[in-house]
Amino acid sequence: IKCSEGIDIFADGQDDGISANEGMQKLQKRFRALDGIAESCSDQAKKSFKPLLDNTNQVRKVQSALSVLQRVAPLLQVPSLMRQHIENADFSSVVKAYRKVLVIDKDHCDVDLLRYVRAKATESAQEARSDLELILADETSSAGSLLDAIRDLSELISLLEGEDSDDTANKPKTGDGKTPRAGSTRPGTFSIDRHIICVRDYPPAMSCLLLQISHFRSLVEKHISATEALVDRIFRGEGADGSPHAGRESASDLSSSEHSSSQRSRDKRWKIDVLDTRVDATSKAVNLAKNWLPRLLQIGLATEEAEKRRIARKSRSGGNQGSESEKETTSRSAFELFKTIVGPALMRLHEHAAFCALGVSNQGSAYKIGATFGRSSAERLRAILQSPLPPTQTAKCALELAVLAEAIQEANDAMISIRPETNNEKAGSKKMKSYHSPLEKCYALASDVVVMIERRVCIYSFDACSRKLAANASGNGTFDGASFLACVQKLSDDLTRPDECATEVEKGCVLVVTKCCEGLTNYVKDRSDAARLRVVAECADALNTIIGDVVREVSYLTNDQSETLETSLSSVVSTLEGEMFDVYLESVKKNVESCARLGLIDEGESTTRTKADEVTPFPPYLAASFLSIVRCRAQVERALREATVRNAEGNGSTYLFLALQTASDGIVENICLELKAKLTRIRPTKADSYASHLQFLINTLKKYLSEETLALASDTRRMLLSKAGAKRHGPEGLSGLENLERLGRVYVMCLNE
Repeated sequence: IKCSEGIDIFADGQDDGISANEGMQKLQKRFRALDGIAESCSDQAKKSFKPLLDNTNQVRKVQSALSVLQRVAPLLQVPSLMRQHIENADFSSVVKAYRKVLVIDKDHCDVDLLRYVRAKATESAQEARSDLELILADETSSAGSLLDAIRDLSELISLLEGEDSDDTANKPKTGDGKTPRAGSTRPGTFSIDRHIICVRDYPPAMSCLLLQISHFRSLVEKHISATEALVDRIFRGEGADGSPHAGRESASDLSSSEHSSSQRSRDKRWKIDVLDTRVDATSKAVNLAKNWLPRLLQIGLATEEAEKRRIARKSRSGGNQGSESEKETTSRSAFELFKTIVGPALMRLHEHAAFCALGVSNQGSAYKIGATFGRSSAERLRAILQSPLPPTQTAKCALELAVLAEAIQEANDAMISIRPETNNEKAGSKKMKSYHSPLEKCYALASDVVVMIERRVCIYSFDACSRKLAANASGNGTFDGASFLACVQKLSDDLTRPDECATEVEKGCVLVVTKCCEGLTNYVKDRSDAARLRVVAECADALNTIIGDVVREVSYLTNDQSETLETSLSSVVSTLEGEMFDVYLESVKKNVESCARLGLIDEGESTTRTKADEVTPFPPYLAASFLSIVRCRAQVERALREATVRNAEGNGSTYLFLALQTASDGIVENICLELKAKLTRIRPTKADSYASHLQFLINTLKKYLSEETLALASDTRRMLLSKAGAKRHGPEGLSGLENLERLGRVYVMCLNE
């Protein structure tokens, strides 16, 4: 059919009606034919293209589904990601992943897949919650991991609020070597040393604090029990692991003497082992407190901050009062836990450490040490447990107890940050002034114990130093000031409370000096004057240098509390120095007395000179006297040096001057006394010579002669001049004066004057 034909048909039909009807029928017929052809084509097309159309529809559906899956892919991956993070213990990522699936509304979501994803994510979240609770209950977890677990568990619990708990997800898990559960009926329940704690009854921070405090209390009791068990095994002759000692043998295999010797060795061995066990127990107790106190304080601070945030949220929201009040009844204050649990446990631990380190209190101490174990043990064992430790072990325990006291002090100072804020708001300033830390009593005990053991350290140190210095003094005749000063300096480094040990330090210094002086006294027994001068020299050095250095170091150590120490030490040393030098001066007097003898005196007049008088240029008694003075000078210079000043005199006189003064006075005094005694037998001419000799002595030794000796010499010379009368200044007298001048020059050269 063509358009032109249709138009012609319509045109032809306008003139004739009949032909028009025929044309219309023809046209309709053709239209029907065309419709049939179209329907046939359509049916054929449907039959031919139906698989292609079906495939196209399916592809469109798949593409639509893929686009939907691509949009929700992060949500679908959440359960598997959460399981991976749980296996890697990355609970922060678990919380972040679980927060993503919360966009799925479990009540109004019609997509089963998304509801399934949320259910699986909730199961993983419950599993992560159980693992976090295990971390909170694990005593080996570090403080950082505990704080992270508290944060993650708090966020996870806030996200899980309103979720239906799945029985399978809430079933308790095995600890795999960690703290066991109390039962399988209620998740989050743990049993620590017969104390049952349900984590889900408290906020995460509070539950962690409860669990860790329970662990600390349990460890304290276990440590004390283990120490007692070990001591009992040692006393029974067993080793630390319960096995018998290798040295324990059958009595039938040994002779009687060998058996008695072996028995004594075993008795000594177990005592030493018990003392070593006490030291080890002290060190373990200190490590336990040092490691756990900061850990508990960090958790306590986190608990208090979490409680403040909870109160702030409650005040801002103002709703849900019923659940918040219920939470308030189940929660406890961190400050209260420290007061009721940590304080008593720490006090018991410190009492145990004090008992192991000290055994018994010092005399006069206000604090009395009680036994923390071994009350029902044998009497011999109790005697060893309650006896002071040897010096070396005491010094080691003193350092440990000082560390413990420092840790308790830091914890005590940090407790103010854990104090509940509500108490301050209600009580006001007066209440704040009356605030008492739960650890204050324990810190006072720690300070007393440290002072007590450091006083023992002072006593032991000075006792060992005194024995060492006494041995050196009695054997070598030396005052070992370097060791003395080193002892004081070591105490200055070791003592943490030297102000409290000022009395012991002062008494110890006096003891050391006293023992050293006793050793020097023993050194000079059955020895010559050189030994006495050596002791005098050591005392002089001590007075001039050592005593001052020690007093200065002690003053720094005790904060200028030992004002009388220098006087006490100087008095002890000066007493020995004075005694030894006085004995030496007496010896000098005796020696010069034998040298200053005039010899035989001729009573008759003689005009002829003997050959001996011509040969001998110097008077024998003068030469011997000057020789004794030179010898005395050499001894003093060798021992004390020329410029050493004797402090005991107080006038700046040197030891050399005092020795020469004693020798000179002794010589002149002995000569004068002998001349007076023999004056009646002396010839006038000889009297003139003796007067010249005496004048020579006065002129030569006037630097060292005392006023009394000078007066005696002048009086004796006048008596001799009166005896000589007119027989003076003869040839014999002139030659004698020349000889005296030569003798004086020799004396000056010998004395280097």
